[in-house]
Amino acid sequence: MKKKIFFLYPYYWPHYQAGGPVQSLFNLANILKEHVQVYVLSRTKDVDGTSANDLVKNKWIIGPNGENIFYLNSISPGSVYRLLAEVNPDAVLVNGIFNAATTLPGILFARILGIKIFFSPRGMLQSWGLARRKWIKRAYLFLLKRIIPHTLAWHATDLKEQQDIIKIFGQNRPIYIAPNVPRKPALYQPLEWKPGEKMKLVFLSLINPNKNLHLLIDAVLPLQEDYTLDIFGPVADTVYWKTCHEKIKMAPHILYKGAVPPWQIQELLCQYHFFVLPTQGENFGHAIFDALSSSVPVMISKNTPWKDIETTGAGFYLDITGQSTQQVFSVLTQVKKLNSHAYETIRKQAYSYATNFWNESIFMKQYFFLILDNCD
Repeated sequence: MKKKIFFLYPYYWPHYQAGGPVQSLFNLANILKEHVQVYVLSRTKDVDGTSANDLVKNKWIIGPNGENIFYLNSISPGSVYRLLAEVNPDAVLVNGIFNAATTLPGILFARILGIKIFFSPRGMLQSWGLARRKWIKRAYLFLLKRIIPHTLAWHATDLKEQQDIIKIFGQNRPIYIAPNVPRKPALYQPLEWKPGEKMKLVFLSLINPNKNLHLLIDAVLPLQEDYTLDIFGPVADTVYWKTCHEKIKMAPHILYKGAVPPWQIQELLCQYHFFVLPTQGENFGHAIFDALSSSVPVMISKNTPWKDIETTGAGFYLDITGQSTQQVFSVLTQVKKLNSHAYETIRKQAYSYATNFWNESIFMKQYFFLILDNCD
């Protein structure tokens, strides 16, 4: 009989506006389905309040990966306890530090019910994230430290996140390292570019100050003859987006085109010459990998897990030290000097980077800690 793993996070498929954790859990459910029964609790509405028309709530349904999903209009401590007790899983994977609706009840009630707990921060312990609303987050972390046992098992997606956990919660905690699971690469997609033609740039991410969209806009604004920029993604910070929108409302070569469901992203991205994300930090960066796996070279900051982008010829790094627009502008100026053959080579190398990563990954082996009995 298959073991049962319960994912706790407020949002799940078909929602996508909560960012990378939703996609990480969806892809993880896909690779685990042959080995375990996956159960997921989710709100019926996405972050912006929208909901799929045919979403069935208040009962278990089967998702696209064979996972069991339970949708609720709102998640209460009582509903978390009731579903955990009903399913009685072998382990619960609690996702996100600051998702109070699922994190605190999940840890408390799993302990009461004697269920093995794995706690995955999902990038929420990065320094840039803790700097915003820091006093509220410090108070929350103070409370969290008081309710989680020292023996609670953690999941980190890389060595940096392992260090973040240790820095805040202390040494000698069991931490399992397994990377986020991305979408499988599509087939290679060529895209011709000739000198003299405008190069098509795309930004696709949550729109908030962390992503530094304003730096990209400021760099592209004076380059109307050379570039177009299409912006995709949910608006996570309306005040920040208002600032960005003021910059582009009189710029015909820069357009905002809204949010995109994850299952449409690869088909969309392959139509662009470069993907650009001058982010302050990423736990993984699903959109970055989606671009590479769609044959699109990237321009990204070094504050991501994606190393050797330049040495492998898959794209360019953006130096955002001191929030410098000039450095982003400098890379764009450099890229504009490419010839057709050089661009075609970079595009092929971007795709090779993604396929090599995928082919060399051992995701199931890395996540086997969720299944083994002797993982205490």
